[in-house]
Amino acid sequence: MRVSTTLQPERFKHWFLHMVGSDSPPEVVAASFAIGVAISFTPLIGLHWIIALLLALILKLNKVDVLLGTLVVNPLTLPAVAAVAIPIGRLLLRARREAIAHLPWREMFRRSFWTAAGPAVKAIGLQMAVGLFFLAVIVGSLTYVILVNLIRHHRAKLAAACGTLSGQEEAARAEISPPPG
Repeated sequence: MRVSTTLQPERFKHWFLHMVGSDSPPEVVAASFAIGVAISFTPLIGLHWIIALLLALILKLNKVDVLLGTLVVNPLTLPAVAAVAIPIGRLLLRARREAIAHLPWREMFRRSFWTAAGPAVKAIGLQMAVGLFFLAVIVGSLTYVILVNLIRHHRAKLAAACGTLSGQEEAARAEISPPPG
């Protein structure tokens, strides 16, 4: 049997939905992805996949869904997320805005620069970490609520379509076959 190399959208969609836990209850699928998203918003960059797999094992969630969720914050999206997280962290810590514009950036590769910049960079790092943890809770929770409702709605729509389809099939069979006895 020869395997086709062309893209088969319906087959791919079926395989993908099965892979991401479409057979699981909506709450499990939503929780799996939401936990991954929440983990991706933590400042523990480099440990996201390890934490995700450990939580998936402990909570008996779909590992693929959790890992897919950790891809939300990545090197491409991190600058935008950090731009939101730092002001939130500053607000939560009631900290002042650090003046990094006035640092001697031309001397960045010298020890004197880092001696002068150290406190400002440390304060900004703490503000970013607090902001990221705050966003992790908020975005993870919103992801769960939105996904569980979307999955329930999608499955109800599929069930209604299948119910209508099976009703049409039964009517067609009744027309073709003679009534019993």
